[in-house]
Amino acid sequence: MLELLALPFPHVVGVRVSGKINHTDIEVILKEVERKLIDEDNLNIFIELDHFEGFTVRGWLKEMRFLAKYINRFTRTAILGEPRWFNRGTALITRAFPNIEIDHFIPLQKDEALIWVSERDVGALG
Repeated sequence: MLELLALPFPHVVGVRVSGKINHTDIEVILKEVERKLIDEDNLNIFIELDHFEGFTVRGWLKEMRFLAKYINRFTRTAILGEPRWFNRGTALITRAFPNIEIDHFIPLQKDEALIWVSERDVGALG
């Protein structure tokens, strides 16, 4: 399941991910990204993993299509959660999309993660 998080930054999409993600869950973040891209050139993503169990096949395929469409509009992604999901997901994403900056934070570092993801990328301002 994907749940949008209310964050006070217009250029950041926050989402809590729990359980197994299916193709309809991806629509939640897709609609929020498209809504924010009306006013923002680039976005940062804050992902809070809460007992994340992975993707269904259809969910993973929809996620890959979503990333392919919007990855050039993302500058930073902060992932808050267990390192095992960060290591697997980051390896795949950074190989396919080397321009995105991704960092992992453990739950005790939530404030640090929010500060980091709220910073605008210098290259995106010009």
